[in-house]
Amino acid sequence: MTTRSIMSYGSESLDIFTRRSVPKIDILLVGQKPGLVSSYTTSDRIEGHVTVKVDTDTRFDEVEIIFQGSSHAIVERAACPGRTGSQQMFLKLRQPIEESEYPCPRILEAGRTYSYPFTFVVPDRLLPQACTHPRSSIHIHHAHTTLPPTLGDPMLAGNGKVLLDDMAPSMCQVSYTVRAAVLKKPVGDQGGLKTLASTAKKVRIIPTVEEEPPINVADHTVYITQKEKLVKRGFLRGKLGRLVASASQPSPIRLLPLGSAADNTVTTVARIHLRFDPAGGEQPPKLGSLSSKIRVSTHFGAAPWEDFPTQKTGTYHGQVGQGLFIDTVSISNLCVASAQWKKHTTQLEPERRSSMLSMISDDSQESTTADAKATYFTTSLVIPISLPKNKAFVPTFHSCLISRIYALDLSLTYHTPGANVLTPTISLRLPIQVITQPDNAPSSKNGASVIVTPEEVEEYFQPRSVAPPTESVVTTNLQAPPGYS
Repeated sequence: MTTRSIMSYGSESLDIFTRRSVPKIDILLVGQKPGLVSSYTTSDRIEGHVTVKVDTDTRFDEVEIIFQGSSHAIVERAACPGRTGSQQMFLKLRQPIEESEYPCPRILEAGRTYSYPFTFVVPDRLLPQACTHPRSSIHIHHAHTTLPPTLGDPMLAGNGKVLLDDMAPSMCQVSYTVRAAVLKKPVGDQGGLKTLASTAKKVRIIPTVEEEPPINVADHTVYITQKEKLVKRGFLRGKLGRLVASASQPSPIRLLPLGSAADNTVTTVARIHLRFDPAGGEQPPKLGSLSSKIRVSTHFGAAPWEDFPTQKTGTYHGQVGQGLFIDTVSISNLCVASAQWKKHTTQLEPERRSSMLSMISDDSQESTTADAKATYFTTSLVIPISLPKNKAFVPTFHSCLISRIYALDLSLTYHTPGANVLTPTISLRLPIQVITQPDNAPSSKNGASVIVTPEEVEEYFQPRSVAPPTESVVTTNLQAPPGYS
């Protein structure tokens, strides 16, 4: 008993002495510049080495070096005060260390520096077991096993040189770290390894995100791809006609590759098609200005998403443990008063002709029966979409706990005689994707998402006219699937 008590006393004294000499660990990344954030994308190699120093001789058993990705979300409960949240470790890569690289015996000597190199490759996808919760379809599992980008960390948001706002709330975050630790088995081999010291270095990951098929807007009530308004002469006055605005989902915005020149511009193009049907012989209204904004929506939940998130009221989100944070970024405000309307005249169909004649007096039916025609006007507006450089945009993504989606808000003003109090407006909201590709990758499938100079952007400011579809196209029964403009 005496011997055992002495050994126990000696072991405790050694542990106390070891704790006083905590190993000093440092993580050095290859190519890292002082004061700058190290950024990586898919298939990039994260290389470096871990150095360990001690002030006094310290016994250890293992040096652990891992690269991990994690996410967490916190949601304010609406039913009762308080918060609920969850976190997920979706990626964990371990650097193997050969036995020959360790000192023998396993004692870190004072005054020496021990170096252990590491290499991690950023994967293009997560393992299938990273998403094991119930899902509504296989598409959810495919989206949730795609590597999400770094999000919500104010010390990492930006282009690797300047810290920028990535428009994420403080309640959710996606982070990646290289972590190193010195481990030791406890006395008596009871339990797992004990951490003597550890440190971590954050890195910024913006993975490659490919273009996805266009969204079926019929499944999302938040999007408005077509809108119709009556054009009136003024308050409580007669109508001039009917104005219809329509647009399709623009080609995706392709973010610049990491390390690109700062003077390059990320640009895509949206198009609005207008049609004006006059009530009589009126001319189409004069167009005013066209403003465009990017609507940035960050969805997060205290439990994994079983389906793609949709924008609902904040009360509903709070009740089911889901949160929604929306930010809006202004893009441009263009004057489109010079838009030229094109006049079209078509022969009325028999059904429409008979309904028109029923509203005409008997005295005028003889002159209109032989030749009943309808007149309408069309024009098309082209809007360049260039992302501002004072915000950090990440690609569109969906993960188990967090999603980031974008929409394009377009608002067009027009002027009518007598309407001097309020300027009438017609607005659309289109889905839009933000993607990333490596520097040597080909452009997107449709080639409309390009990098242009400021001089080349000017040509898009001129409105253009568009002719109606040919008769052969109009009479066909085929309905085209959702597509890009």
